[in-house]
Amino acid sequence: MKVTQAVIPAAGLGTRFLPVTKAVPKEMLPILDKPSIHYIVAEGVASGIEHFCIVCSPGRTATEEYFRPDPKLAAALARAGKASWTESIDELIASARFSFIYQNEPRGLADAVLCARDCIGDDDFAVMLPDDLLLGDVPGLAQLANVAKEHGTGAIALVRVASEKISAYGVVSVVEELPGGIVRMDDIVEKPNAADAPSDLAIIGRYIFPRQLMEVIADTPAGKAGEVQLTDAIVRLMQSGTNIAGYLVDGPRFDAGTPVGWLQANNYLASYDPRYAGTLASI
Repeated sequence: MKVTQAVIPAAGLGTRFLPVTKAVPKEMLPILDKPSIHYIVAEGVASGIEHFCIVCSPGRTATEEYFRPDPKLAAALARAGKASWTESIDELIASARFSFIYQNEPRGLADAVLCARDCIGDDDFAVMLPDDLLLGDVPGLAQLANVAKEHGTGAIALVRVASEKISAYGVVSVVEELPGGIVRMDDIVEKPNAADAPSDLAIIGRYIFPRQLMEVIADTPAGKAGEVQLTDAIVRLMQSGTNIAGYLVDGPRFDAGTPVGWLQANNYLASYDPRYAGTLASI
């Protein structure tokens, strides 16, 4: 499998960050001087993604505006000798193609992915959740892409999670753990109680899927609160005979979808950034 397209579901309400997310999309909250979705797209580009299909909420255009060229701003910065101030986003915009799709109703993660069906076309694709920041030396999605290419399968990113936190995740039932971080699995349990969790291996927001997943999602019934769960669709895909491998991704990971995780990500990146590290040390 060679994957050059990615879906980024970014239509969530961001309720854990209210009231700021009443006006600012969660994926646009800053991690240092860049919005969190910037890091996701940069990881994708470094992993070979050429086309991003970003699923947004209607009426929220900040994300789309961020990934569009801004000739007026570019001209003003050039006149002031400050063109380098937007260099990082200018490079991303030039490195990939961006399409924006709007999810009219919040019907779950799988439904958000399905909104991008026409955008993806007939290709295999990645899904990247903007809440999860993977900051290892090898981009997280690139690690999954290597697994998919080597084994000819879809791939799902996994991490080990302590029992007291396991109920916040989709947790895989493990058939076998293989060398190199590969995990064979046969089921996924969404947000189990610690006592009922089939393992300590939880799914995080990086996936590589065959195109058939779109058809499976379309046939997957809604669950709680009328939402279509991505884990339900993945299980149905595996039950149909499609091989999906789990992979224990390497490197630091932060859940920027929670205030604590967002603060931790800021602190971690600032500690390695010469612009901020000395200031932090003096606080």
